[in-house]
Amino acid sequence: MFNIFRLLLVLLVGVFSLLFSCKKVEHGIDDAIVSINENTVSTIQVGKKLKVGFIANQITEFTFSIVPVNGTEALITENITVDPNTFIASKEFDIPNEASWIGDALLKVTYTSGGQTIEKTKPITFTESNPQMFVVGGSIGAGWEPTLGVPMRLYDEDSKFKFETFEYITVDGSGFKFLPTNVDWTDAFGKGATEGTLLQSGDAGNITVAADGFYRIRMDAEAKTYELLKSTWGVIGSATPKGWDADTDMTFAGGKGTYTWKVKLNLVAGELKFRMNDDWAVNMGGTVSALQQDGANLVIDAAGTYDVELNLTPGGYTAKISKN
Repeated sequence: MFNIFRLLLVLLVGVFSLLFSCKKVEHGIDDAIVSINENTVSTIQVGKKLKVGFIANQITEFTFSIVPVNGTEALITENITVDPNTFIASKEFDIPNEASWIGDALLKVTYTSGGQTIEKTKPITFTESNPQMFVVGGSIGAGWEPTLGVPMRLYDEDSKFKFETFEYITVDGSGFKFLPTNVDWTDAFGKGATEGTLLQSGDAGNITVAADGFYRIRMDAEAKTYELLKSTWGVIGSATPKGWDADTDMTFAGGKGTYTWKVKLNLVAGELKFRMNDDWAVNMGGTVSALQQDGANLVIDAAGTYDVELNLTPGGYTAKISKN
C-alpha cells in the first residue's frame, strides 16, 4: 500500500511539472522607455566614428546628446526618430579630432513618457587620437587602393601634424595623394594651387615628380604643405674607407615599394653612421634595430669585409651590418 501511495505521489509531481513546463512564458516591457545599449563603448579616441545603440519601447522620438561632465553646453544634439516596430536601433556619430572634446562626458537620451520628461545617461571618455597619415598613388608601390596606403610617421616630436616617409616615386603612375585614414578617400590631401601646398578636397590634383627616384616625403597636415627631397645614401665614420671626411656611397636595391640601400666594403674597428645626400642634415644612428635621426654612432668591433644594408621601411628604420 505504501509503495502504491509513493507511485501516485510521483505521478502527480510529474503531471504538475509537465503542466508548468508547458505554460507559455511571456517576456516583454510594458513601460515606454529609451535607454542606451550597454554594448556602446565607454572610451573612444577623438576623430573616430562613435556607434551608439539604443533600446526603445513604445517611444518613437527622443533626443540624443553628448554633454561634457564639466560643462553645460552639448557637444552634439540630435533628434532621433525610430520605427515603432524596432526595439533596438543604432546610429553613428562623427567625433571631430578636436582637443575641446578630450575628457569625460555623458551620452544622454531625453524623452517624454507619461507626461514627464525623462533623462538617462551613460558615461564616456574621449581620448587623444593617435596621429596617422598614409600615402597612396600609382607612382609608388601602394597603388591607388586606400586600404594599401603606406603609413607615414611623425618626424617632429613636438607636432602631431608633421609626417614623413621614404618612397621610390616614378614619373608614370599619375602621382600620389595623402590620406588621413587607410579606409577610404574621405578628407584626402592633394596638390594645392602652388608647388609645395596641399588642398584637402576631392577636387585636388595628384602630386607628381619630374624624375624617378628615391624621395623623402614630408607633409604638414595643419599647414597643408608638403616637401619632396630626392635622396641618396652613404656610410661615413672612422670604420669606413674615407673616415669622417666623406661618405662611401650605397646603392639602392629595388624600385617602387622597396626601401633598401646596400654596400659591400672593408671596414676597420671604429664607428659609422648613415647619411643622406652627403650631408649631416639627415643622419641615422642609434641601434641597428631602431635607427633614428642624430642617433649614436654604430660600433664596428673588428676589421673585415662587411655587407652593410640600410632599410628605410615605413614601419621603422633599421640596418644590417654582416661580416663575411
